Amino acid sequence: MLMNHATRGPAPLAQRLRRTAMLCGLALCTASATHLARADQTPAPALVHVSASASLEAAPDKATIQARLWEKTPARKVDDKAPDSKAEGQAARKARESLESRMTTLIQALEKAGIDSRQISAGSLNLRPEQYYERNNGQQQPQQWRRTHLERPISLALDDLDKVPEVIDLLLGAGVNQLAGVQYQISERDALEDKVLKEALTKARHKAQLMAETLGATLGSVQSINESSHSPRPQMMAMRADMAEAKSSGSEYRPGELSLESSVQVSWHIESAD
Repeated sequence: MLMNHATRGPAPLAQRLRRTAMLCGLALCTASATHLARADQTPAPALVHVSASASLEAAPDKATIQARLWEKTPARKVDDKAPDSKAEGQAARKARESLESRMTTLIQALEKAGIDSRQISAGSLNLRPEQYYERNNGQQQPQQWRRTHLERPISLALDDLDKVPEVIDLLLGAGVNQLAGVQYQISERDALEDKVLKEALTKARHKAQLMAETLGATLGSVQSINESSHSPRPQMMAMRADMAEAKSSGSEYRPGELSLESSVQVSWHIESAD
């Protein structure tokens, strides 16, 4: 009995020691975690948020003029009969020859007027079928008609704004079917955008510095920057080309000025003087 008691006696003591050691370790881990959590709970840095904007006006120095020439084949009635493909092909070929001749005449007139060939962009041929309905006298049901529309665009990039009226006269004299108008633009737009953005940032820093000094604080490092620019869109001066007598000779074109704007939102870290 004594031997058995001596043999079993140490077992409960060892278990108690192990449990005590585990509890102590757990307490140490908990204390360390609590200490680290308290160390991480540092106050958020003080920030100052500033918005500023800047703008400038600039006169455009180049223009783009876009126009279109087109021809249409004679319309024919749409019925149950199979279309005459040979006749349609001949009509389309004749319309194309007329269109190409008009475009060639126009380009030659532009070059003769001093427009560099590199400033002339004559687009490729576009062809599409057209269908429409027409009711004749005494008909209860409208008759369906079909024809082919052939078209070529032309675009002119001018760096001399004084030539705009002359070019418009040439386009109208050539009988363009559509004149989209004049788009005025600024060639040095990128440099001007950089300038207005820099001015907006300078204003933002001045405001932040003034606010910090007034409140007895020191302006620190930049924390964030957001910027939004409003670039000038090409200014369109629309006009009609549906009348040959709509000549522009003697007319003055005043594109005015285009506005560039930039807005920024900047955040700085500030430190109290205390």
